[in-house]
Amino acid sequence: MAVNRYKDHLVVFLEDRPYREIMNGVKNCLKINANVLDVKPPVGGWTKVFETLEENKRLLEANQHMHVLLLMDFDNDHAGRKQKLDGLMEGFACRERVFMLGIDGSESEDLKKALAKTNYEAIAGLLLDECPDNINPEWQSKHLRCNYAELKRMRDKQIFAWLFL
Repeated sequence: MAVNRYKDHLVVFLEDRPYREIMNGVKNCLKINANVLDVKPPVGGWTKVFETLEENKRLLEANQHMHVLLLMDFDNDHAGRKQKLDGLMEGFACRERVFMLGIDGSESEDLKKALAKTNYEAIAGLLLDECPDNINPEWQSKHLRCNYAELKRMRDKQIFAWLFL
């Protein structure tokens, strides 16, 4: 089912297959309003995630109900990815509706090892366990703690109010 473009919704641009599996787990979580999620196919690399955002900036700017989540590996360079995003969105009012989360490791497999899980859908369930009221302690792992400020920003921007049931 397609999202209602006239209501708040979240378009998700994914780097690769593991993030698709994570989003499958998110959509299957009973706490999540899957009707507001528009998860796009993986694009095959973090640079392509930014290219996809670039291609959709005008659409994002024109649609006040559209929010974007970028999911990518940070390859131990979260600050560099954040700087790239800030540069890409400079001067766009819609910047406040773009969020970036990811795994700060050399690859997403690092997260499975750190959380002792065998699949990404299970990781999604674990990470959403205490949401939206609290941020699960697993977000403090060395591969995810870089996301804490962005999760707080998502909460402050009321994304969780319509994303969670």
